[in-house]
Amino acid sequence: MLPQLKQVAKRSGGLVRAVRATYPALSWVNNRPAVYTRVAPYLAGMEFDEVRLTGRNNEPEAHLRRTKRLLDVHNADALVLGAGSGAELGLWERQLPRSLTATDFFAHGDAWRAHRGARLACADVRALPFADASFDLVASTALLEHVDGVDRAVREMARVTRPDGLVFANFGPLYHTHGGAHFEGAYEHLWMSDEQFEHYLVARGIPTEMEDGLVWLRNGMFSRLRYTDYLEIFKRHCQIEHLVLAVSQPALRYKREHPHEWRALTKRYAEEDLLTFSITVWLRPRPTPRPRLPRCGEGERELDQVAR
Repeated sequence: MLPQLKQVAKRSGGLVRAVRATYPALSWVNNRPAVYTRVAPYLAGMEFDEVRLTGRNNEPEAHLRRTKRLLDVHNADALVLGAGSGAELGLWERQLPRSLTATDFFAHGDAWRAHRGARLACADVRALPFADASFDLVASTALLEHVDGVDRAVREMARVTRPDGLVFANFGPLYHTHGGAHFEGAYEHLWMSDEQFEHYLVARGIPTEMEDGLVWLRNGMFSRLRYTDYLEIFKRHCQIEHLVLAVSQPALRYKREHPHEWRALTKRYAEEDLLTFSITVWLRPRPTPRPRLPRCGEGERELDQVAR
């Protein structure tokens, strides 16, 4: 009965908006250290601006609200990376940016043709075919966890962003968390080699896993970085404007329900990697250092000294 009521509630636009209106208050409560460290003590030693203990206030509309506070999206030249077949483009198209460009590693011809207001092309995020400082906003969703070479990707994202522009990235699940290999399991992927895990997925034959996790695995498209790795890369190329860390609820349940297996996991992996589900971050590109030019007369003095 309860699941049916939830489905009815989700179909009511007004009720959904009313429920979501309570999310900021709930988020404020969950962001008290006394609350989040009781739920996930490992967070006490983590670096972030906000934490999400549930999916509330961590949906695309919430991310868009913060993006708009940091940048005038309507007057922006926007680039959406990892657009896939274009399902996520609708959110950005409705903002009516000055221009909208989107790329993906794979071609999606028929689906892309439905998005006539955007310029779409195949591109590798690690080597973007755009000039320096071409966009005001560079955005991606569910991309960085699938990049082999995140450092190059973030460097490229910063490069094509204008000095006063914004880089937005929302991605997860991170590889080491519950179901982090994009499958309907727990931590099986951490105990197996890639070959073993591929056989495991094929034997299960679950359609969603075959179309998702198995595809990423066979194409070598899991970054396998840890939270601190991403943080280090962001700081190398950008200034972090705001960062939201999300905790995996299924991982917390697994920890409670499987204490023996959890102890075995924590002998091999840090708890922060096992429990951290996703990252949402807003970045400002770091100014590119320019070579120092000699002051008038310096070059002449140096030449004079050489001549002597």
